Amino acid sequence: MYRRLDSPEGARFLALIREGKGLKPSARAAGVGKETAYRWLCETFLQLRVSGLGTEAAQERLGFSSSRVIEWEDRFQRDDGRHHFQVGAEVEAAFWASYQQGASLAKATQGAGVSRATGYRWLYNRYTLLRASNGPARVRKELRLLPGTAAAWEKRWKTELAVAKERLDQAHRAGIQDTRLFAARAAQTVSPAKARRDLAGTRYWDLVNAGSSNAEACRMLGMSRRAGTKLRNQRAEQSHIRVPVQGSGRYLSLLERIQIADLLRLDCSLRRIGRELGRCPSTIKRELDRHRDGHGRYSPHAANHSASQQRRRPRDRKLRRNRRLRAIVQRKLNRHWSPEQICGWLALQFPLEPGLQLSPETIYRALLFNDDGGLDKKYCPRLRTGRKIRRHRWRTGSGHGAVVRNMTMISQRPPAIETKTEAGHWEGDLIVGPGSTSAMVTLRERKTQYGIIINLPIDHTAARTNAAITTAFASLPPHLKQTLTWDQGVEMARHQELAAATGIQIYFAERSSPWQRGANENFNGLARQYFRKGTNLSKHTDKYVKSVCNELNTRPRKTLGYLTPAALFQAEKSTMPATSGYTRKQPAELPDSLERCVDP
Repeated sequence: MYRRLDSPEGARFLALIREGKGLKPSARAAGVGKETAYRWLCETFLQLRVSGLGTEAAQERLGFSSSRVIEWEDRFQRDDGRHHFQVGAEVEAAFWASYQQGASLAKATQGAGVSRATGYRWLYNRYTLLRASNGPARVRKELRLLPGTAAAWEKRWKTELAVAKERLDQAHRAGIQDTRLFAARAAQTVSPAKARRDLAGTRYWDLVNAGSSNAEACRMLGMSRRAGTKLRNQRAEQSHIRVPVQGSGRYLSLLERIQIADLLRLDCSLRRIGRELGRCPSTIKRELDRHRDGHGRYSPHAANHSASQQRRRPRDRKLRRNRRLRAIVQRKLNRHWSPEQICGWLALQFPLEPGLQLSPETIYRALLFNDDGGLDKKYCPRLRTGRKIRRHRWRTGSGHGAVVRNMTMISQRPPAIETKTEAGHWEGDLIVGPGSTSAMVTLRERKTQYGIIINLPIDHTAARTNAAITTAFASLPPHLKQTLTWDQGVEMARHQELAAATGIQIYFAERSSPWQRGANENFNGLARQYFRKGTNLSKHTDKYVKSVCNELNTRPRKTLGYLTPAALFQAEKSTMPATSGYTRKQPAELPDSLERCVDP
């Protein structure tokens, strides 16, 4: 089958030649023979020479040099671009001289001694040549065409362009569809003979491991005993068995990288490449930015090797292998600089030296982990915390994840609670003292912002926390204890017992999401004005805690229209819901208890 130069195979072959591949490997990868490859090189060379490039410039642009270039150059010098069945160039020149002087087509062809069909063919060829860079009216005027002839030729010219474009598009689509086959063929690192030998070796060792002797295994596989002995010697000489790195869904594989290179040769965009591979366009862009060389060329095998080396773990620590960087960091730590200050200063001082830049986490890991990261632990006291080990944020008492079971998450809480139009919905938490030896329960009602503080001087186990909350809610009417939202602290391990004792529905916020309990977190901040962090909370008496709670609840709040939480909570307490059997109070005016805070 005749292969055109503008086919996907031709584009692949020429791109591989420009990348520096040899003729035979490029032809084999493109799936064509050697003579077809030489024909494509000759056609490309002649096109470059016609465009005005010299012989050496054409070879440099082509990326290929051969002794056949002399033959191609001779062909270029002798070839005038005319078919050997065409009439002489002087005859065509005579025709155009007569026609341009005003003669009709019939007289011009008669004077040149050719048929009118030949004259029409020359005219149409000139029409297509001029039409590529001029409008139809100008070409018609220059060639003195009749309106009907010009319209017919314009339609024919557009049809030929559409057919050519469709042929190229179809070939391009077929080339894109064949990229997987091309990549699979290019990714084969062993020949068929080597694959057969490897398969025979695998079967041999399966038989040997099953208990067969060397002679028995060789007889069953149809191979000589000498071949079996050779396999045994090879196994003994191997210091280790190489295991090829397999790609995963997260990382690009060698097959995908070969596809990327092939689609780039077909002039596909990054989005089209990502669509063909099922990857994001940003993934393709990062891959090309990382692994293109200085000339903008992308080599899939080199890129795959580089990516495999970068993914190797464990890697040498940056502070360990860079003595200069380690000395700088140590000097700054001696001056009590924080890791973040050191990294920021390095980025400003050495903007063009990536080897002298690092992240604060690298310094922390080198100091606080026993993995020989390059820094001695004697520099740990230079940190502001002074600790020598890292305290994990998510470490629980048992070390096996969350202790609270059967939680009803906040996502299942009724949306009406967010509107704060109904009282009786609480948020709770613990504030703890140093070493978690003392604690206080803090509760806050969402609508009225009324808060309750309960001291736990002995401990804050789940049983004691339940008892404190049950006592606090005992005096409240049912409509003021509907829901309670808590974090996932271990003090709520027995939340089901608390719900049964108080009749309240308990919801749990997401992990590390304090904003889901914003009212309670704000109340904790207010309470910390009286119960400072780092102080022993068990020393405070119940009388003092109640006075603090009363002082906080009698402060006017801007969000409440400068009313006090205590006044609003008392009003809600005395106002029974319509469904409870009591008559809801509807005061005609603001009660005296809701007095605003004004200066006398």
